[in-house]
Amino acid sequence: MKTYKFRFSKPILILSILAILVAAGGGIGWTVYRMIHIGFQTVLLGIQYVVLLLVSALVIVIFVSLLIRSFYTVTDKEIVLWFGIIKSSYKIADIESVHLFTKTNKLVIYFKNDKYTVIVVKPEWYNEFTKELLSKNENIRYDVSTSDGTDDTL
Repeated sequence: MKTYKFRFSKPILILSILAILVAAGGGIGWTVYRMIHIGFQTVLLGIQYVVLLLVSALVIVIFVSLLIRSFYTVTDKEIVLWFGIIKSSYKIADIESVHLFTKTNKLVIYFKNDKYTVIVVKPEWYNEFTKELLSKNENIRYDVSTSDGTDDTL
């Protein structure tokens, strides 16, 4: 059972790291500085400190978990997507087809209930991911759309 790391774009990576830094420095650091130098002059100010510390800690946990634990795993019966602290699973038995759009370089999985999901991993892993998925259920159809508009079924 191999894991396929979720592929984030460079702007998303930069914004995630920036959010972590702002939450740590601006949220926690500045709040602690104010707590030491200003103190708890009013109850409202104390509540503000607590809320800022909790929200900053939550932002750090969410973004760090997104960067560390975002991947796909293909088991015998399902595809499991961990997106940070959120877990989604898709049953392999419900998959009708896998389609690779070469023009846009997207791998899409279509399900029996007219739903679909786009797989967001490195394009180099598309073949390996698809082979592993097809080995779990031979009834899955695999299609490739080439950039000239024709479809090939494999």
